Amino acid sequence: MNKIPTHTEHGLFGDDTALWSSVNTITSLSFRLQKSVDAFESWCKSWKLKLQPTKTEMIHFIIHPRKKYKHPVEAKVDNTTIKPLDHTRYLGVIIDKQLNWRRHLDHIETKIAPRIGLLRYLSRTAYEPNSRKMINIFKSIARSIIIYGYPALLTADHNVWNRIQIIQNKALRAALGLPMYTSVEYIHKISTIPKIKDYATTLLKQPIQTATADKDTTSRKHLRDILEQIS
Repeated sequence: MNKIPTHTEHGLFGDDTALWSSVNTITSLSFRLQKSVDAFESWCKSWKLKLQPTKTEMIHFIIHPRKKYKHPVEAKVDNTTIKPLDHTRYLGVIIDKQLNWRRHLDHIETKIAPRIGLLRYLSRTAYEPNSRKMINIFKSIARSIIIYGYPALLTADHNVWNRIQIIQNKALRAALGLPMYTSVEYIHKISTIPKIKDYATTLLKQPIQTATADKDTTSRKHLRDILEQIS
């Protein structure tokens, strides 16, 4: 990736690649992206790798999402024009152009619904109910889903985290066999489970320590920037 222009940043994970840039005009943005895509495509060809335009997606983050552009941002991959979408998925996180995270939260709610049902079933049918075991099951099958993608979500507004907290409340009530009207404070007190954003903030400190130990200055900087924004 050394030939990618410095005005464009990149992220790599397995065979997933992301390129992103920021500039004041659409023309300049398209130019920057195309130049970066061309450099990446050239690298792929030299290593006998082929990009798949059908799996390539673009998203344009804009302050005014309803604004219509006469010439929207675009780029070509293998002679196929890629145009912006309203949302895309990267490493399991659904990102929308307004960064309101609604589609991602909808996905989490859909994915976790059967797991909450399972927690409720296990709690009701246990021969000898054991709160500690149910909390461990909650951590394993529910909280891991709720918290997924937390570094990207930590700087989101309070409405996003209120919705995520509601999801955790439902899962905890199901795990402990508590009625829906049980207060949030009581649920967290008897379960000793922290509020979900507090837990996410604590989790963020671990990769910062890892990045520091590995001398990964780029990751450390980005993660510390997130931590400073929410502190």
